[in-house]
Amino acid sequence: MAKKTTRRKKASGAKRSGARRGGGMAHWYLLGAALVGGILYMDNWTPGPEKGAAAIRTASIERREKKPARETALVRTMPTPAERVEQKVPAAEKLPPFAGKWFICTTQTDYCVLDGSTILYAGRKVRLADIDAPSISDARCDAERSRGGDAKLRLREILNEGDVSLVAARSRAAGKAGAAPHIVMRGGQSIGQRLVREGFARPWAGRHQSWCG
Repeated sequence: MAKKTTRRKKASGAKRSGARRGGGMAHWYLLGAALVGGILYMDNWTPGPEKGAAAIRTASIERREKKPARETALVRTMPTPAERVEQKVPAAEKLPPFAGKWFICTTQTDYCVLDGSTILYAGRKVRLADIDAPSISDARCDAERSRGGDAKLRLREILNEGDVSLVAARSRAAGKAGAAPHIVMRGGQSIGQRLVREGFARPWAGRHQSWCG
C-alpha cells in the first residue's frame, strides 16, 4: 500500500509541474498572436475621414496653406505701374504711305493740297500738326492770302518729290475744325519743318497767328 501511495503522489506532482509549465507558456503564445494580428491589421488598414477636433485642425491648416496661393494669383492679375502707363497712352495712328501724284484740291478730292498746312489724305482731311502756315480763305489781309498761296504751291511740290507717311499727333489741340492733326514724314523728317526752314510756315505755337504786318 505504501508503494501505491508513493506512485500516486509522484504522478500528482508531475501533473502539477506540467500544468505549471504549460500555464507559464500560455501568455507568451497570446502575446505572439496579438503581435501577428496587429501587424496584419496595420498592413490592411486604410486611412478614413478624420473626425472631431483632428478633422477641424486639418481643415484649418489646409485653409491657411491655400490662402497665399489665392493672394499670389491676385497679385499676378494686377497690372504693374508701367503697364498702367502704357494703357493710358494711345497707340499712334499711322496711315498708309503714298507715293503717287499730288494735286491742288479743285476737282481732285483725295491726295491734294487745300492750303499751306492742310491736305486731303486717304479720304480724310489732315492738318500738318507741327506748323502754322498763312491762311487763304480766312486771311486777315492780302499779304497773308498771297503768302498762303505760295505755301500751298510749295507744299504740293515737296509732296510730289517722293513717298510720304503720316503719324497721328499726340496733341489734338493742334488741329483745326474738321482736320485731324498729323505729322507728315519722309525719310524720318517732317515735311512741315522743311516748310518752316524755307520760310513758308512757322512752328506751331498752340494757335494760328496773324501773318499781316
